[in-house]
Amino acid sequence: MGIKVSEESINEKLAINERPIVLSSSSFGILRKQLVRNIGMERIGSFLFHFGWEMGIKDAEKAKDEGLSLEELIKKGPLLHIESGHIRGIVHDCDVKHDESGNVLSVFGRGVWKDSYEAIEHKKMLGISKKPVCHTLIGYSSGFMSTAFGEPLLAKEVTCIGAGDAECRWIVRTEKEWAEEAQTDLPMYNETSIVEELEYTYDQLLEQKNIITRLADFQQKLTEEVLNGNTMQEIANIVYEIGRIPVVIVGLDFRTAIYSGLSEREHEELKLDLEQHLEKQEMHYLKSDRGNQLPSIKNKVIKTAVQERLVTPVLVQKEVLGYCSFVYRGDTEPHAEDHLFLNRCANAASIILLNEKTKFESFERMKGNFLEHILTGKFDAGEIIRRGQYTNVDLEEPYHITVVNYEGPETSLEESFIFQEQLLETAFRYFHDNGQNILVGNHDGSLALLITEEKTKRTSISVEIEKFHEFIKQKYPQAIFRFGISNTGRAMENAPNHWEEAKIALRFALKKEIVLFQSLGIIGVLINTQNTEAIKMIARQELGVMYDTKDPKKAEQLKTLYIFLMNAGKLEQTMNDLALSMSGLRHRIDKIENLLGKNLRDPNEGYQLLMILKCLIALGELTIE
Repeated sequence: MGIKVSEESINEKLAINERPIVLSSSSFGILRKQLVRNIGMERIGSFLFHFGWEMGIKDAEKAKDEGLSLEELIKKGPLLHIESGHIRGIVHDCDVKHDESGNVLSVFGRGVWKDSYEAIEHKKMLGISKKPVCHTLIGYSSGFMSTAFGEPLLAKEVTCIGAGDAECRWIVRTEKEWAEEAQTDLPMYNETSIVEELEYTYDQLLEQKNIITRLADFQQKLTEEVLNGNTMQEIANIVYEIGRIPVVIVGLDFRTAIYSGLSEREHEELKLDLEQHLEKQEMHYLKSDRGNQLPSIKNKVIKTAVQERLVTPVLVQKEVLGYCSFVYRGDTEPHAEDHLFLNRCANAASIILLNEKTKFESFERMKGNFLEHILTGKFDAGEIIRRGQYTNVDLEEPYHITVVNYEGPETSLEESFIFQEQLLETAFRYFHDNGQNILVGNHDGSLALLITEEKTKRTSISVEIEKFHEFIKQKYPQAIFRFGISNTGRAMENAPNHWEEAKIALRFALKKEIVLFQSLGIIGVLINTQNTEAIKMIARQELGVMYDTKDPKKAEQLKTLYIFLMNAGKLEQTMNDLALSMSGLRHRIDKIENLLGKNLRDPNEGYQLLMILKCLIALGELTIE
């Protein structure tokens, strides 16, 4: 079955421009829900406010055309609002003050909207809001009152059913009065439109795209130059050529510098200005080595009276080796994206320094392996001298061997290995920076140094080692370092023997952290003649049952005896060194005298026992900690 309908209907009574369109309040609730879905909760407030604002203006203009007075307009506004169906009723009070000329001084309107359609539909469609939701109503009130008074008035909803309050209460005041009260949460009736925001966003995205393109080109250019093996100065020149911003790359002390875009005179003036500023601000953390800790100066701006610098650290393996900065003078100032280019510049400098560091450490490790072969006696004298030419160390010079032992805070084998590597690299860098070309390496689990007398002519080996000791103590304050220094070596093939001398001296580094083998006197002579078995035989004879260093109790007795004799029989000093009570110490001394059958206060017997104990320590038979 088919149905065909053909009919034309028109209501001639309905006006074309001002005809009423009947919509239920729930239809506006659906509209509100769709607006939230499409433009978001934050944006609908402005949108609905402007919608209500225009309706309020339209109704106010019609009312003014009727020739109503200001008071009549204020009274009629709420009635028209009710007729629109937005509310079912209103409580309204309004106080207006004029000056003598009839100009409005202040307006204070307040009231309650009854059954706001916005509040009801918002709760129904979207639930309870965190803020008042009657945006159309405050827009309508603001637009109507502004038109009636001929100057901007703004309504503000202070409580709202849609936000869980008991009623929808509002206030109307002039824009000027709101401003005087520093109100920041008023409806933004002049807020930027969505179209304008989109245009602005597009412009921002286009600008960001251009920056990213420039940054990518900049990065590619720097990468190519680094791969081509260019120097730091050439990199600085390229950075300035591309960005036209003067660039300075400095060391940790802010003195050694590579720069581009500045004359030598300009650089010196700016450097002096910066140093004075840093001293004045007490920014010492910028000028000191913090080891492996990263300073908090990433993309820091340093501003003085004559310059502004954007500064970022140059990092190599998490260690700060310098700083890279852009310099601004006069009217020039940093752009938001400059730090991105500066970071790329710092990265390029880091790669160059890493390459240099790798080359340097590889060369030093090669020298360290060579030193290990020397100390194990793998090369004869001729081979040592021949290979030594490649190390830039004159191995025909007299020399000293130094062994460095350390006790670090590390608890695991891995941590111990890492600390050992760090200490080795620190030694490389320290002697290199001090212009001392020596051999440094690891041997028998300790740090080994071979220093020729050419490097110690102006001072002495002990002074040079003391300086090194102070440096590593500051860098690794939680570690304890002890040093043993050999006699002067004349022939490189005797280096293994001098290594043994250094180890013997190290065993006596108890109260003193640095011990020279020559300070051991007769002990050194005895040990050096390799009278090992004879010394052990005398020790067994004189120490009797106490000569058992593997027995913890006997080892403790020998330690007590050694400390007592080293303190020349002074009980109080010995008590402090051993952390014993006086009665406990006396008991130990009496027991030792009974076991030995000797009077420890007899100078001859005490001296002989002390010599024996020192020989055992030198031989490694006895360890005193």
